[in-house]
Amino acid sequence: KKLGGSFFCFSLMVPGSYEEDLLKFQHEEKISIFGCDEWDVYTNRTIHIAPGLTTSLVPVDLTVTFGGDSYTALNSWIFIAVWKKVIDDGRHMTHDWVVKVDPDAVFFPERLRPIAEQYKGLGYINNCKYGLHGPIEVISGQALKVLEADYKASYDGKAPKQCVEKLHFGLWGEDFFLSRCLWQIHNITRETEGALMCEAHCDCPDWYWCDGDRVTYHPFKRTDMYRQCMANSIAAVSKA
Repeated sequence: KKLGGSFFCFSLMVPGSYEEDLLKFQHEEKISIFGCDEWDVYTNRTIHIAPGLTTSLVPVDLTVTFGGDSYTALNSWIFIAVWKKVIDDGRHMTHDWVVKVDPDAVFFPERLRPIAEQYKGLGYINNCKYGLHGPIEVISGQALKVLEADYKASYDGKAPKQCVEKLHFGLWGEDFFLSRCLWQIHNITRETEGALMCEAHCDCPDWYWCDGDRVTYHPFKRTDMYRQCMANSIAAVSKA
């Protein structure tokens, strides 16, 4: 068995956006989510991005509004639909960890393995001292079984009943909603691991240099910049 267990990794893509180019590049290079044990790309229509890469359908409006105190993407309902798809497909039953990765996050799955091994048995791994941030979300299969039961408890099975009823998440991003749903409503265990992510929104001011061994660097919205970040980080690790 692999160190850290089995990973199912996925990204949500906005059709026709820069994310399509990034995912095509990642698939060609077999990097990011495509270096996991199993992977999928979700969007709201079926798109053939490249040979061997066709998106999986999640019937949801991907139009995002911005707001709240920190002017974040108010995308909780979008990801409520995406996590339902992940659960309906049974990904959490066949993998130890389910990892959601934003397409513009430079993600090194092999670096996640020793961390996943260290936190074996945990509900989810928090990636920032300010709370869970969306570029990478590492959730255990066991935690998703709890979430699955909450979906099934709702009248139409489309949303986690207790989380939707008890949390006032109108102005929340999906990452804040998911973390509150898991630990506040369902008492799922978590630990914060700073090595998971480097981004400006979590006190990592030199994120754009990618000169360390973090699991994820974010954001890189152009293929050339994404490639450069990967190269910088690989070089920094080989020098260390």
